[in-house]
Amino acid sequence: MIEAVIFDMDGVLIDSENHWQRTERNIFAKLGIELTDELLYQTRGLRTEEMVEHWSNRFDLKAVDPEELMNRYDAVMVETMKNDVSMMDGALEAIQFFKEKNLPIALASCSTQDHIDATMERHGLWKYFDLLVSAAENMPGKPHPEVYLKTAEMLSTVPTKCLAIEDSFYGLISAISARMKVVVMPDPVEYDQPRYGAADLKIRSLREINEETFDQLQKI
Repeated sequence: MIEAVIFDMDGVLIDSENHWQRTERNIFAKLGIELTDELLYQTRGLRTEEMVEHWSNRFDLKAVDPEELMNRYDAVMVETMKNDVSMMDGALEAIQFFKEKNLPIALASCSTQDHIDATMERHGLWKYFDLLVSAAENMPGKPHPEVYLKTAEMLSTVPTKCLAIEDSFYGLISAISARMKVVVMPDPVEYDQPRYGAADLKIRSLREINEETFDQLQKI
């Protein structure tokens, strides 16, 4: 029985992945580093700290202050969240679907609290969420399960009675490792990759969240 629903944010509720990648590319271009689309897939879903560490290990960035780089990246994205990022198709309807079932709704994201707050404010989502949890500080990012385990604990429920909705493979592994039921909505270019078959349900759009699919998940 599903007792709570936990949404990831980027790529699930908001169409932000291209904005993250564009900002990442632009910031590193100023350092003389060209990040191709193929390279950018390596850091998708990582926290800012993990992303900067990843490229610092690959390229010679000894002369660059990683904290300054992280702050610059996050500051650009906060403004982008406030002004440019739209919601994913069907996101509000999916939130309302679960709200009408009187299920607690939480957010478990690797984005910073500032990014989360900017998203909630821009799209008027505060009233729908019972809990917002950021893994950006004081816990490992996905695919580690801690953010999902912590969210379930704060919701006063057990992970096996939670439904997580994710888009990335790291997020999928994080939720599975926490022993939650998982709906995954991969990027269209990755949709047919066999690794996403690990989810309990794979969808192309949040508009596929309905009574039929919910009943299907309840029986798993």
